[in-house]
Amino acid sequence: MELWKVSQKVSELSDLIPYYFFSLVSSCLSLSTVLVVFSLDTWGVIGIIVFSFYVVIPYLLFAVPVQVLFNKHPKKFSVIYFCLYIFFSLPAVFIYSSVLNFDFSMDILTTKNYYAISLLAALFFWFWDSVFLQKKALHHKKGPVKWSLPTLFL
Repeated sequence: MELWKVSQKVSELSDLIPYYFFSLVSSCLSLSTVLVVFSLDTWGVIGIIVFSFYVVIPYLLFAVPVQVLFNKHPKKFSVIYFCLYIFFSLPAVFIYSSVLNFDFSMDILTTKNYYAISLLAALFFWFWDSVFLQKKALHHKKGPVKWSLPTLFL
């Protein structure tokens, strides 16, 4: 591959990095807010912040690489992408909860919370990916994008 092609690919990806960041942060805050609201403890805003730091790791390890792959062929609110996010969120939530609880048994697969958290994690990430990135990737292929706050939701 020629050097100028590599440089062009890196440039295209670097233009989209802020949108990957917005998608990641929005997904973490959304999932953390739901986890705090539906937990019986009174965590409040501190809980949202704490859970966001816990949630960002599986999103970075499992969802962002899939998101980068999906953005090669952007489709806004694609049901296929949503199903694939669910597919990847199931092992991510299993591994992450097993590591946090120091319990590598398969008992977690019998709980409703496991499936609820997996579905919500996939839903939030898919939603924010479609809002921030899928349309931006479409615009980016057409030409340069003006980066401003109003264009985030266009």
